[in-house]
Amino acid sequence: MNKWVLRWVISGIALAIVGHLGIGVSYDSLTALVWATVVIGLVNSLIRPVLMILTLPLNILTFGLLGFVINAILFTVAGNSVPGFHVHGILGALLGPILMGILSSILNSILVEHREDA
Repeated sequence: MNKWVLRWVISGIALAIVGHLGIGVSYDSLTALVWATVVIGLVNSLIRPVLMILTLPLNILTFGLLGFVINAILFTVAGNSVPGFHVHGILGALLGPILMGILSSILNSILVEHREDA
């Protein structure tokens, strides 16, 4: 259970970093950041797998590029669902989830791996 909470906190940190990069993702308060992290996590765990299965043939035809579009759409949905969390334009919608995933992976590999060794 602790590892699960740590991964959510890491996702929130990654989203905060992405929000400060000036690529079209912003948040107004810490509360908006927390809610955005929760909504993005729920959307990615509940809705994204269903969409990926439904669009699998088209995703294969586009060599996986449709996955980026689906991530951008879901990230924008989260931006529209959470008051105080904003996704501005296509650049924010496309780069936001990519950078958040990269940062989350790096932070998870550093923090979670070291936590397991201790």
